[in-house]
This record gives sequence, structure tokens and C-alpha cells, in this order.
Amino acid sequence: MTKKLTEKYNDACIKLFEFIKMLYQGDVEFKKVINHFSDGEYNGKSNTHVTLNKYLNAMKIFGIKVKKVNHKYRMFSSLYKIKFDLDDLKSIKLLKESTDILPEGKNKKNFEDFIHSLEIRFDEAAQSIAQVENSTQNLDLEFSQSEITDQLKYCAKLCQDKQKLEIIFTDEKGQEINLLCSPVEQIYEKRKLCLKVLGNNGTRVYDIPTESIKSIKQLPISSSSQAIPTTVVYKIKSRLAKNYKMRDWERLEKIEYDGSKIIINKNEDLNLLIERLMRYGAQCTIISPKFLKEEMIDRINKTLENYQ
Repeated sequence: MTKKLTEKYNDACIKLFEFIKMLYQGDVEFKKVINHFSDGEYNGKSNTHVTLNKYLNAMKIFGIKVKKVNHKYRMFSSLYKIKFDLDDLKSIKLLKESTDILPEGKNKKNFEDFIHSLEIRFDEAAQSIAQVENSTQNLDLEFSQSEITDQLKYCAKLCQDKQKLEIIFTDEKGQEINLLCSPVEQIYEKRKLCLKVLGNNGTRVYDIPTESIKSIKQLPISSSSQAIPTTVVYKIKSRLAKNYKMRDWERLEKIEYDGSKIIINKNEDLNLLIERLMRYGAQCTIISPKFLKEEMIDRINKTLENYQ
């Protein structure tokens, strides 16, 4: 029995590595991917799609992002990262712009594939800078990228120092918040560079846009942010469960006897998540954490007050 399981796991690893190799060589046709994971025996009725999703989820765990675009699978984030500095990014940007003047054909396609092979190897800092630049019109490269780079370095230092912080910032309603917290990591959310922190009571994670921060003070107290409650579990049912399309940061935990689905959501901005879940109404129920259930109840009650 052990021998059979070992052979099964080895075969699965080989299939996964072969698929990764295919992706490194360029976009892969959906039909080719299905044939690969069914050993060429897909008949349209087997559970190969389920198997494929398991492999994609496994790749996601290791930081390899793969998406289906125009019936082809494309790699958007590689397992191996390269540290690009500001001059490197400027050079890549110029190369990318130069493809616009090339005529359609093999040379242009090869050029675009080469640039894509560089982009999927961007480290986190390079990804954040590139995302800001791509989403901003009339960007002043010299000023904006250098400013963002400084912010990235400062946020990285705060996370590395592992000391508690006192942050004063303004929330989405314009209210000034004084927060004692522990730094976790820097992220890019809604076209903004954010500092992810864990509240001092250890039950709430905040994604604070750096542009809304008025002051940051390091306290002479070591922080411990190892167990971060960024995982949210919720149930969806009825029509929503049938049509729900999971995000990249979500996974299906199980399907219950009535067709309801238990979804595990990790690292989504909690304000955005709760706004999204509220739109699902009675077809969605938050299971954990407790503080998010209480916030949902509070928002529902405030909404009801508008109709009394």
C-alpha cells in the first residue's frame, strides 16, 4: 500500500513539474493542459477539471500564480524571483514600450514573450512599483518610482525590526485613528501601497495605505505577529454557491449535502471583504473569526436603522 501511494505521489510531482515547464515556455492551450493531466484520455465526462484545480491550488501555495486567459493558461508569478532595481525597471519599461512600434509577427511575439518572462520573475518591491506605474496615467517615473521605493524600504525595515508601532492614520471615513499595533508585511491593495499590521489586542488585521498615515512611532517593545487571524471562513448557499467564482486567495474547504460551500479566504482586505459579503445577503454566513461576525451584525443593524 505504501509503495502504491509513493508511486502515486511521484507521478503527481512529475506531472506538476512538467506543467510548470510548459508554462515557462509560454502560454499553454486549455486542451493541451487537460490532455496532460488526463494522460490523453479525457472524454469530457471525467473529473480532470477537479484534478487540474488541485494542481493549480498547490502551485498557488508555493507562490506560482497561473490564470486562464483566452482559453490558455499563463504564468503570472514565478517560483524564483529576481531583485530588479529602479534602473532595471526603467529599462524593461522602455523595452515594453518599444514593442508598440514593431509590426505584428514572430519578432514582436518573441519580444513580448521575453518581457513577460522578466515580469513574472519580479520580486515584491518590483511588482508593487510596476503595478503603481501601470495603473497611473502621466506618471513621473523619476519622482514617483523613487518615492515608492523609499516607502517600500521604510515599510520593510519596520517589519524586519519587529517592534510595536504607534500609528496615526485617517480611515476611509476621514476619521483620525491612533493605533497600537505590530507590523506584519507590506502589500499592494487597490492601487495603493499598504502596511499590514496586527492590532494590539491581537484580533484584528489592518491594511493601512501609506498615503493615509500621518505618523509612525516605533516603541521599545518587541512585537509578536506570528499568528495572524487573516483567515476568514464563510458559507455560501443556494444560487450563489452554484455560480460563485473563487478569488485567487480563496479555496474551497468542502461542499455540504445541500450544495452549500465552505470557503476559506486568506489575506483579503477585511473592509473590502465584509462589503462584498454583505452584498450576498442571506446566501452568505460568516463562520469565523468572531470579531468579523460581530462587525457584520453591527453593519446590518446600522443599515436597518435607515429604514426605521
